[in-house]
Amino acid sequence: MVPVTVVTAPPADWRAKVFAGALLIVCQADPLAPFRRYVEGLLADAFAPAAPQDAQGQLARADFMTRIDTLRAQFRTDQRACDLLLPALEHLGLDSANTFWDRLNVRVLPAGAEPQQHADLALGAHRDTWASNVYAQVNWWLPLYPVTAERAIAFYPRHWDTPLPNGSADWDLDQLRRQRREGGVATVPLVPAPMRPLDPSDALAVVIQPGDLLLFSGAHLHATVPNTSGLPRFSVEVRTVSLADVRAGRGAPNIDGDAPKAQWQWFRRVDDGTSLAAHLGDRA
Repeated sequence: MVPVTVVTAPPADWRAKVFAGALLIVCQADPLAPFRRYVEGLLADAFAPAAPQDAQGQLARADFMTRIDTLRAQFRTDQRACDLLLPALEHLGLDSANTFWDRLNVRVLPAGAEPQQHADLALGAHRDTWASNVYAQVNWWLPLYPVTAERAIAFYPRHWDTPLPNGSADWDLDQLRRQRREGGVATVPLVPAPMRPLDPSDALAVVIQPGDLLLFSGAHLHATVPNTSGLPRFSVEVRTVSLADVRAGRGAPNIDGDAPKAQWQWFRRVDDGTSLAAHLGDRA
């Protein structure tokens, strides 16, 4: 059984626990407070004059969705947000010279079925490793406003060590990007997907609150819970990789991934932006 482990301070071996399948919740991680306040300010500006949680009901749908797109594009290159997140890395025992991440992502999950089909706001069941093929990857998930089971993130613990047929062998990010640039209908899914339906009763919704941090392996099968709560969900996510873990061969087990190569170049060192691929040399 995959454990849900709740701590007030991260244990020294937290990465080993995550690589073994633990869903690790760090309660009220104080070093995250300045980062949270900063992002909340960005949200307030993005949806003004409406309060962020009320914006979906007060703004026209097209306006609401456009503001989400603008916010997310700006956040991806927000150096201030990155700088404010660095103390949280140190709180977890990571150092900037050894830690690599992809890009910060603020996700706004609207309520209701139709808006959730917009871009990558809601993702079906997937393992990140089906695409990245990087098993030392740790996912960070931080809610910005209260979360309920109707607007949470769900995991499928039974599949932590149970293989699931999937499309990882044929998934091609370059082809997906090319199809998007050409403006046609993309035939490549946003992320590799299971090839058979999942049992809904296997899903475990994890509910944490603002100030909490959820850490989990990129090898976990997880999905966005369809938002039936009536309110949008606001969260921040990022994925990290420790160079020391990669060099030592530490990481989650590969149960069913068939991606042809590891996407080391997706991850860049937090202090200088150099690619993880460059630091691995021939291994990349």
